[in-house]
Amino acid sequence: MTYARTITIANQKGGTGKTTSAYNLAHALSHENKKVLLVDFDLQGNLSLCFGIEQPDQLSVSMCNILDAFMSDHLLPAEEEYLYHQGNIDPIPSNIELSVTEINLRDEMGSEKTLATLLEPMKSHYDYILIDTNPSLGLLTINALAASDSVLIPVNPQLWSATGLTQLLNIIVKVKKR
Repeated sequence: MTYARTITIANQKGGTGKTTSAYNLAHALSHENKKVLLVDFDLQGNLSLCFGIEQPDQLSVSMCNILDAFMSDHLLPAEEEYLYHQGNIDPIPSNIELSVTEINLRDEMGSEKTLATLLEPMKSHYDYILIDTNPSLGLLTINALAASDSVLIPVNPQLWSATGLTQLLNIIVKVKKR
C-alpha cells in the first residue's frame, strides 16, 4: 500500500504565488492520474475560491471545524461535508475562522503535530497531499511543515522575499530536528 507524499507550499511573504502554485500543481498531478488532497490552510480562503467555493466565510464546515472537532476529541464531520470532489482533486476549504483555530492551537498539547495526526488516516487514499499555507510563520504554517515530506517555496526575485526565505529555512530546519 502506498501512502501520499505530503508537500507544503510556504513562504511567510504574501504574493509569492503559494496559492497559484498549489492550484497548478494539483491540476498537473491530476492530469497524470494522481489522486490529490488539497488542503487550504490559509485563512484568506483564496484556494477555496479557485475551486468555485463561493463565500468560503459562510461555509458550515471548513478546515477550522475539522481541526476544532479533532482537538476537542469530537466526532469529525463526514467527508462529504467538507471534501469538494473535482475529478482527481479533493479540496478541503478554509476561511477566516481558521484564525481562531490558530489561537486555540497554542493551548493544545503537541500542537505542532495536530495537522499531521489529522491527515495520517487520509494518506492511504491519495497519491499527494498539498497544503497551501498563509503568509506567516505561525502555528498553522508550523503544523503544515510538520505534516510534510517536502516543502515548495515560491519566491519572487525581490529583496524582502529573499529575506523571508532565510527565516523560513531556519524554521524548516527546527521543525525537521524536532
